[in-house]
Amino acid sequence: MSINLSQIEAFCAVADTGSVSEAARVLDCNRTKLSMAIKALEKDLDTELFVRTGNNVSLSETGKAIYKDCENLLITSARIRQTCAQVSGDFATELRIAHDDSIPDTLWRDLSIHLNQQFPAISFNVVLVSSGDLADIVEKKQVDFAFGVDFERVENPRLAYQPLGKIRMMSVCRSDNKLSKLPRVSDEVLRDSMQVSLAYLNHRDNPELLPFSLKYIGFSSFEFMLKTILSEGAWGVLPEPLIRQHLREQELSVIKHTYGLTQEDYCMFTSAGMSEHPAMIWLADQVSDYLFAF
Repeated sequence: MSINLSQIEAFCAVADTGSVSEAARVLDCNRTKLSMAIKALEKDLDTELFVRTGNNVSLSETGKAIYKDCENLLITSARIRQTCAQVSGDFATELRIAHDDSIPDTLWRDLSIHLNQQFPAISFNVVLVSSGDLADIVEKKQVDFAFGVDFERVENPRLAYQPLGKIRMMSVCRSDNKLSKLPRVSDEVLRDSMQVSLAYLNHRDNPELLPFSLKYIGFSSFEFMLKTILSEGAWGVLPEPLIRQHLREQELSVIKHTYGLTQEDYCMFTSAGMSEHPAMIWLADQVSDYLFAF
């Protein structure tokens, strides 16, 4: 019996997505090739791993029994590769970093410049991504590290979450908005008011990011949400570091409703088993210090 990691990866991807075509999209491979890998694995194991109903697939009892072990195999494989790369000196000559805009872009600009000065032998690619997509793009290995608000709150053995601090999320509107004048905003009134919400591409359903209002516009960044609230008279839930100055200058007011008034973890996301990198340790410490002082 011969089992290779590509077959295990195909099995886990189909199990996670419930669809061969979706798994092929996630793995960026040919659907026929992926189906052949699954069939080869089932032949080697002499068992059916999926129950097939039309275009839908679900794990068989055997598939459920081996899924966790297969997932651990992939995690162990990734850890071995990272360790070997680090020992050979090939590790992290280039780092891909994603972050959301829950903290001001001026901080990220300054941190990026200091990163380059502190670690001149490493190239850094820093991209802005919606909070709801951070975990997903790390899991898909589109970036090496990601920083931002963790809305998922889901244990994922393929990811490592390092909380760096807390961020307060606040429901706000422009100070001249009628919502700011009410001593208490009811659910009905808030649902009838235009909301700007966070949009994301992540295929997982995330109840934390569902709009509250019946009328809403979705944006991929908090900055776009903020500008729309200030210019169009909508309301939305924004991170305090981004809006503190606007609150002080009384351009924005906090809505007297419990929706969105929460504290969220600000995390560094990495693939499970990935070795610590000194540049990311330094960056995580800087962000943590900022949040603590804030």
